[in-house]
Amino acid sequence: MLALAVAFAQPAAAEPSAQAAFRAVLLKYDQRADAETDPGRLRVLAAERAAELGQVLGQGLTFGGWDLILSGSEATPMGGIFVRLLDATLNAPRSVRPTYWNSGPGAIMRQAEISPKSPLHGPLALLKRGTLVVVSGNFFPGDDGGPFYESARISFQDLEVERARFRMPYFSIRIEEIREVFPERRFP
Repeated sequence: MLALAVAFAQPAAAEPSAQAAFRAVLLKYDQRADAETDPGRLRVLAAERAAELGQVLGQGLTFGGWDLILSGSEATPMGGIFVRLLDATLNAPRSVRPTYWNSGPGAIMRQAEISPKSPLHGPLALLKRGTLVVVSGNFFPGDDGGPFYESARISFQDLEVERARFRMPYFSIRIEEIREVFPERRFP
């Protein structure tokens, strides 16, 4: 059962240590990827990163109480919602820019959609882009033990494609809870 809590004008709780550790792993491997010129070695780094992220998240690849920003939402053909969430701390130019996306291929897409019957659907549909939210849920596991991620093909050069997986990963998530932190606080 999905849980929903709307918290208006409440101070944000202390940042979860898992979110800070997740960021640290992303930054560490992005720096290593910047110096790498071999696509094969970048794939090895991606597997190492996945293993570390799996350790940070623990059993079930769960996360709870992460502060994220609503980047956008899309309606699905069946009336559900897919959302994209960003981490404000890692969203600067030349920074890692992970997107937390409640979608993915095949079964992930069906499992991750916030359906019209979900208690999250109504309140989530009212949130605007740039809203600071607190999110809990789990990452879908990839084949390498870490979170499943997608990466758009931004170039025809294999090296650039592999590097993009470090700088701009799209992590597929299932959202169990999402709540607005400060309704009056918006981000561009």
